[in-house]
Amino acid sequence: MHSPQSPVSSPLPPPVTHGKSGWSSWILTRKRQLAFWLIALVAVVLATHWVDTIVEQYLRGERGKVVSGPWGNLEEWDIRLEQPLEYVGFEKTTGNGPFWSFGTLTEQAVHHLLIETGCSENQANRLIQTRISGTGTIFVLQPDSETILSLSPETRSKLYLALSQNQSNRFQTTPYFIPNGNVDELFSGHGEFGYKGISLVKKLLYQRNGFTYFSDPEVVLKTLESDQRRLAFMQVLTGQNAVLARLMIRPESDIEKPLMYWALSMHGVLYKDLMPLLQAQKREPHGGSLSILYLLPAMARERLFTSPLPPQADGHKLPDCHWTALNFFSATPDPRMSDNGYASQFIQNNYYEVATPGIAGDLVLLVNSSGQVVHSAVYLADDLVFTKNGINYAQPWILMHIKDVLGSFSALEPVKVAYFRAKGN
Repeated sequence: MHSPQSPVSSPLPPPVTHGKSGWSSWILTRKRQLAFWLIALVAVVLATHWVDTIVEQYLRGERGKVVSGPWGNLEEWDIRLEQPLEYVGFEKTTGNGPFWSFGTLTEQAVHHLLIETGCSENQANRLIQTRISGTGTIFVLQPDSETILSLSPETRSKLYLALSQNQSNRFQTTPYFIPNGNVDELFSGHGEFGYKGISLVKKLLYQRNGFTYFSDPEVVLKTLESDQRRLAFMQVLTGQNAVLARLMIRPESDIEKPLMYWALSMHGVLYKDLMPLLQAQKREPHGGSLSILYLLPAMARERLFTSPLPPQADGHKLPDCHWTALNFFSATPDPRMSDNGYASQFIQNNYYEVATPGIAGDLVLLVNSSGQVVHSAVYLADDLVFTKNGINYAQPWILMHIKDVLGSFSALEPVKVAYFRAKGN
């Protein structure tokens, strides 16, 4: 598109008889004309950029965020990765609950705990009245939705933390992390739940350790009229925030910098293999991009965005986060890395702590207040890590932002991040 040209002819100067006031009027008119054409030019430029962006998004999809550093220019897309429906079935959740187990506490002790965590006298009494009979010495409540909804987020956080001490309370022990507390973004593209279902989720959120969580799926499931919708609802909740990433190469790019970063950091990723790929992208008229898959060692490249198969009858443990992090560079993964004791000793013998990550392959450890490592991942670039969250085979290997990894593991107690680098690096 071309910008408008200035008019060929100009207005005649005002008659001499008007004196100074005539010249002032003429100058004012010219200023207005210049302002008009300047605004028009800016509008055309913006419109052209907007059209180009729409066309590019149509042809290539929505553009990601570009982050630059020693790794080059990475283009990142945040996505919500949901589990396959057959894996969601493991949740085995119906609308019959919730059930809150207080173990062997007496009725008086349960009432005291409810008051201590912020329940009003009326709320505590209403909850006590929902006690299920026939459970022997185990004190179990089946609270109604109205009472649950009446709890404040602060009370819910304190009460559910107390309930998390009993493994029977699965949704309090392992609540669902809501990234950025944004329910609308979480359920984007899932209009089948309607305003009522999504608004219920918003009312039942609570905060802990700087992050937002949800532990009452049964309340919402009761409002959904089909098994299909209930399964779809759980599929949304069990999803994880993940990241897609590509290395961008333009004709003017200095490819030596990303070549050195990835080839020197990633054992098994060779300079001689990467260089032709980056050079080919650089020769394109408008440049190109390279999937981060080509920058990862074989173990990670083969597993990214996949889930392990169900366990065999040989008794081998499923891969967990420690197995993943410590086998990141291994051509043949060592099964001993699934043993926490062995993994801890391996880190002590082969790594040293650093203040911040700076090399692809650095270990990212989440440590609780007792000094225990609750999760491990591998640093790649920017704030991206390669991780597997959980030992079950419904959890895939993915790329995540460190802040989302923190949120996934801060539900019960605050954790801090520690970084370790392999000795010799």
